[in-house]
Amino acid sequence: MRRGWVHFLPLLLLAGLFCLKVVHADAASGRRVGFSLDDGATGVSVRDLVPGYPAERAGFRSGDRLLEIGGQPIRVEADYDKVALGFHRGEPVPVLVDRVGQRLTLTLSPGIAVSVVDLLFDLLVAIAYVALGLVALGQAGHDVRARLLYFYSLAVAAEVVLPSEPVNELTIGLFSTVAFYLLSGLQMGAEIHLSTLVPERPNWLRKRPWMVPVFYSIGGVVAASTAIAVVVETRGGSLPWTSSQAEFLLLDLGLPLWAGTLVLILGERFLHHPRREGRQQAGLVLLGLLPWMCVVFFLAGRQLLGLPVVAVPSALWTLVLLAFPVAVFVAIFRYQLFDIELVLRKGLLYGALTTSLVLLFYAALGAGGALFARTLEGGRESVWVVSAATLGLGLIFNPLRKRIQRLIDRRLFPESEAFRQRVLGLVADLPSRGKLPRMGEYLCDELCRTFRLESATIWIAAPPMGQLMSLAASGIALEDSEQTVLLAPDDTGLRALARGARPMPSAQLERAGGSLAMRVRSAGAELTVPMLSHDRLVGLLLVGAKKSGDRFVAEEIELLKLLAAQSATVFENARLFESATFEGLTGLYRREAVLEILDREWSRSIRYDRPLSIALADLDRFKWINDRHGHLAGDLVLQRVAAELKAHLRETDFIGRFGGEEFLIVLPETQLEGATRLAEKIRERIEALEIPIDSGEPLRVTLSMGVAGRAEVKGDGKTRARPLLSAADTALYSAKRNGRNRVEAAESEIAKT
Repeated sequence: MRRGWVHFLPLLLLAGLFCLKVVHADAASGRRVGFSLDDGATGVSVRDLVPGYPAERAGFRSGDRLLEIGGQPIRVEADYDKVALGFHRGEPVPVLVDRVGQRLTLTLSPGIAVSVVDLLFDLLVAIAYVALGLVALGQAGHDVRARLLYFYSLAVAAEVVLPSEPVNELTIGLFSTVAFYLLSGLQMGAEIHLSTLVPERPNWLRKRPWMVPVFYSIGGVVAASTAIAVVVETRGGSLPWTSSQAEFLLLDLGLPLWAGTLVLILGERFLHHPRREGRQQAGLVLLGLLPWMCVVFFLAGRQLLGLPVVAVPSALWTLVLLAFPVAVFVAIFRYQLFDIELVLRKGLLYGALTTSLVLLFYAALGAGGALFARTLEGGRESVWVVSAATLGLGLIFNPLRKRIQRLIDRRLFPESEAFRQRVLGLVADLPSRGKLPRMGEYLCDELCRTFRLESATIWIAAPPMGQLMSLAASGIALEDSEQTVLLAPDDTGLRALARGARPMPSAQLERAGGSLAMRVRSAGAELTVPMLSHDRLVGLLLVGAKKSGDRFVAEEIELLKLLAAQSATVFENARLFESATFEGLTGLYRREAVLEILDREWSRSIRYDRPLSIALADLDRFKWINDRHGHLAGDLVLQRVAAELKAHLRETDFIGRFGGEEFLIVLPETQLEGATRLAEKIRERIEALEIPIDSGEPLRVTLSMGVAGRAEVKGDGKTRARPLLSAADTALYSAKRNGRNRVEAAESEIAKT
């Protein structure tokens, strides 16, 4: 919610700028008369006349020399510009002219219609830039490229909606000019920065991060110098450099050099990037730059050759500039772009809805702004009035858009809404499934069925170290997935997931680096969805590819994000409830809990004269593992061994962590002989187990076990299960003494007597 308002503020700013643009376009059109002037040796003469405009209607002819306007002498064209600033729409102005030696006084009534088409075009272009930036931010807000593209798009949109018609030289007109140069410098730096990040940050930039500020400072210094010169010259001062010289460096010389730099950076990546996908991305962005580079080099060539300068229509300039961010967007975020159904149905409809509301929004601001401009004559008061109107209408716009969008979802896309409710209904069913593993199995199975997935896997974070443990899987056997994933706390992939708080494609996760990407790829995941509760990582939802081979659409990805967030809360609450009973690292019963279970089963066994056996298991030379490979590796071993022990037990059996590397297994309805066979089977399985660690070759461990049965020990209900536990401990000691990696059964105390 807070993030949405932060992103909405730039939209309010752009709305205010466009409103001022409408205000001042109206004021400027009220001063226009429809002729062009020649500033010659004999004075200022009329050159061309626009048919139907006020100058032609007043009787002006080509060649008329201006002498006075409203009593003010006109010697150079700058005199006319100053006088014209005082023109008002429809207000008659006497003009003294010389026509072939004859002096005439013509009455000029300034004012033409505002070009609504031009204003509407600028508005639509600005909306396109803003929409592009917002979509990029929404798709991958954690990615620096998305954030950079967002700010670049906002900068260009601001440049497009800047007021281009000054009311007077010292207020809005000066502000617009200065802002234009500063935004131009910012764009030049952002273009270089974006180009270096396609398809990813190059090694030379990783080693020299100080070069990023250099990208911005070069264009920024020249742009600031130009802006300062404009301000000083407007106020009648002087500097060692002129605004024309600085503008030449910024636009006529700087833009071609910048374009050449972009070609070199992207061309090198296009030709030499090791991955085919990377070369394609660089080539696509290079193609998007082509229209802009053609215009830049054409204008620069004519300027350097001394040919007449050709004015580029603002519409053409903004359109060719738009091709670059579009190319960057498609190159980087195309994973979620090409869903035809979404584009044709919801995309077009929502786009039309948003555009209509935005147009109404700006129309209201523009109409109000024009009215205020006529009343207040473009003074400072109009700025405050327009700003207040912008804020008021802006507060209404977003809630209205959301309400209409929800109504459309319910009325026009009932199947989509039903699918959404079905997916989110899975969360409501989770608590009824019991313990965490059952919850995980249910969620994976239903996800595969609902989304028609090849597989789905849930990794749960195990406190306190945060290792990721396989909780459940569907489509693949749980034993085929990694039981425990040991990752560094600062793994770049984990950080990117937690920071972005949204599903990440496997290819994008690989670009983030770290060990997580390799583990995810081995699990066959197409998407990795972080499960976050209060900004803390609870687990990961690994979503496999669709059976149809289709890509995930944006709507499905958003549903998975919402499902993961809600499921994380349920899983976290369940884990907190179970933490009093279950041990955090291994997920097994705590010592106190498993001893309580043993006493309960002992009492039941005596009361009903049913068999009961237990097994004490202890890892051999576990201290050596901690000393040589570290405690994180030791924790990983405990987790994998615990998972293996649990996997070979019945649902009616119980297992708990009895000590540091010691486990207690309670086997109801089991004779000593059967318990011994099970223990031997478990020992063999642990002996064959390979536990991969990042620091070297996979670890192999062995297990010693002592087994005891109730029928072989003395005891009653008063002693609880202590005799049985003591017998198993003695048998375990014998296994250790006799060479380790073996199973020993307790001798019958009854037979001894």
